[in-house]
Amino acid sequence: MANQYFENDPELDHQRETFDFTLLGQSLQLTTDRGVFSRSRVDYGTVVLLNSSAALLAALAAIKPDFTCLDLGCGYGPVGISVAKAYPQAQVTMVDVNQRALDLAVENARVNQVADQVTILASQAYTALTDQRFDLILTNPPVRAGKAVVRDFLTSGQQHLTDQGQLLAVLQKKQGAPSALKLLQEKYPLAQVRQRDKGYYILQAQMSW
Repeated sequence: MANQYFENDPELDHQRETFDFTLLGQSLQLTTDRGVFSRSRVDYGTVVLLNSSAALLAALAAIKPDFTCLDLGCGYGPVGISVAKAYPQAQVTMVDVNQRALDLAVENARVNQVADQVTILASQAYTALTDQRFDLILTNPPVRAGKAVVRDFLTSGQQHLTDQGQLLAVLQKKQGAPSALKLLQEKYPLAQVRQRDKGYYILQAQMSW
């Protein structure tokens, strides 16, 4: 069976590549490798997620410059690194189950000069975060890992959000975004579709208005 980006395979041959990409108005240099998600470029769903989050991030930073943000399933780091670079006072935590992706995230954080601002951890969803809570959780969940994993990414977030905290997730309609919205509406006080773009849904769940 081929290696999956949500698994660890230390024996997988390396095939590193580096590209430049702009996210949240920040020019990033990102190195990727075989065995990680979307290694040739930042995938469109992640771009939509960040674009949809831009106004929310700006508003959050205006109220609380040192806001806390979790990049859940960070891969090689485009989401967390771009947030950290755009908001130098923000406290960004990045987690993933794939050690190769985490090693790349560490390297990419250093290259993009945000290494002192981010915390990068190995974690299956929220397992390594214990009682930590965040003002914002951003995630492009690993759909290929199965419905149970995606469900955990979405529903367990409520235990890791501050009182005013929000979770934003990107899913394609064909990957079950409408069903995921219903799930969020069952678990969170408030949940809605924040944006639709070419079949991608940005789902927004909040602990309160």
